[in-house]
Amino acid sequence: MCVLEAGKRWNSGDFPTTNWNAWKSLWLPKLGMLGIQRISMLRDVMALSGAGVGGGSLVYANTHYEPLDPFYADPQWGHIADWRSELAPHFATARRMLGVVPNPIDTAADAVMRDVAARLDVAESFTPTPVAVFFGEPGVEVDDPYFDGAGPRRSGCVGCGNCMVGCRFNAKNTLDKNYLYLAEQLGVDVRPESEVIDLEGSADGWRVTTRRPSAWTKRRTSTIEARHVVFAAGALGTTRLLLSLAEKGRLPGLSPTLGHLVRTNSEAIVGAVASRSAVDYSKGIAITSSIHPDDETHIEPVRYGAGSNALGLLTTILVDGGDGVPRFVRFLGTVVRHPIRFLRSLSVWKWSNRSIILLVMQSKDNSIQLLRKRGLFGRRVTTRQSDDRPNPTYIPIANEAARITAELIDGTPMSSINEVLFDTPTTAHLLGGAPIGDSPATGVIDQYHRVYGYPTLHVIDGAAIGANLGVNPSLTITAMAERALSYWPERGQTDERPDPA
Repeated sequence: MCVLEAGKRWNSGDFPTTNWNAWKSLWLPKLGMLGIQRISMLRDVMALSGAGVGGGSLVYANTHYEPLDPFYADPQWGHIADWRSELAPHFATARRMLGVVPNPIDTAADAVMRDVAARLDVAESFTPTPVAVFFGEPGVEVDDPYFDGAGPRRSGCVGCGNCMVGCRFNAKNTLDKNYLYLAEQLGVDVRPESEVIDLEGSADGWRVTTRRPSAWTKRRTSTIEARHVVFAAGALGTTRLLLSLAEKGRLPGLSPTLGHLVRTNSEAIVGAVASRSAVDYSKGIAITSSIHPDDETHIEPVRYGAGSNALGLLTTILVDGGDGVPRFVRFLGTVVRHPIRFLRSLSVWKWSNRSIILLVMQSKDNSIQLLRKRGLFGRRVTTRQSDDRPNPTYIPIANEAARITAELIDGTPMSSINEVLFDTPTTAHLLGGAPIGDSPATGVIDQYHRVYGYPTLHVIDGAAIGANLGVNPSLTITAMAERALSYWPERGQTDERPDPA
């Protein structure tokens, strides 16, 4: 077993103190920046994802919900299996492996969210988040509390709020502290800074070619041969690689649905910034609670720790979208009418202390497509909207919640710059692109995650999910991986799965 990871390996003390340290925060390898945060600006969405040994868990917000009801019955795959009952035991395994517990920290932002829920007439929907964090005694290191001493030593959470900058206190249950850590104890070879750039058939199965992601040429490459290859680079990484392989003619039999049914989790990221810093909203963990304004919508307050103000540069004053006047024109009109408010929005002074970010997710059926296209600098991945179910560029309930939050904290409602200038939403949870389907005509992989036409290739990550969850998807991705691997036979045993043909 070998795991190839484009990003670097991180120890807790290696993470930056704040996200102003761009060299440790951002993933721009050609510039020598090997941080944990990827930001991919595509035509129809700005996608946030992770890099490093541990993948997205290094930069995610540790939040683990089961999906909303529409996910299980989505027309893409609802008829293939009884997903609710099949996934139930694997959700339990995922929670145990990731150390998921109810968040015990009640913060100033949670008090605001209770009031927002009351204003939206859904006060009963307020709930603390289930999170993968070791709370213990703050700052105190103890022997492994999860795996009968087989895991690494851990320290109790100090509530600094910088989960998404990288946990410097050894409290966040990232994959390098559970799945990958335990795998390496069993002899699995994890190779960081090994970006996969090619795959082709060989006499023994597959030949995988890698290079250092910071390399400017393809001269210094390495190869490894394997009988089975699992794609687990995240929805964007896996789909991008498969599209490249298809274009090169390496996998001519791939399903024509590759790149379709890419989901953004129907997300919007908005928020509010208080005029004064009388209350500190940066304390706690990244996400501490959530509310449900309706059956399809989920809203969470998000935070960065004190000093991590860099992403405030990507925010501006809130402007509604919709039909009629283009959104950027509405934005310019708002700037003209409220110049002082706009000028204040440019300041990121104590931004993390004064801000409540709102992550809004929906389980509605909409999608975009990932495809390769020629640009100024060669072939690249871009997007286009689905013809019949386009991804929303504006979610009215998100803006309403942002305005209520701003009113409650005596502040200004905020949005992402890309949303108001380009009508392009932001998502931290891109899904799909190589989804499960009942045949090659409807999906890239079967329900056992085998690639149609190539039964020794497998997609086991967010790319396999062809439906919007309406919640943070990490627990579902983990449970689906557990389910897929539970069907794999032990060496020498009979494969009980149906023949791929």
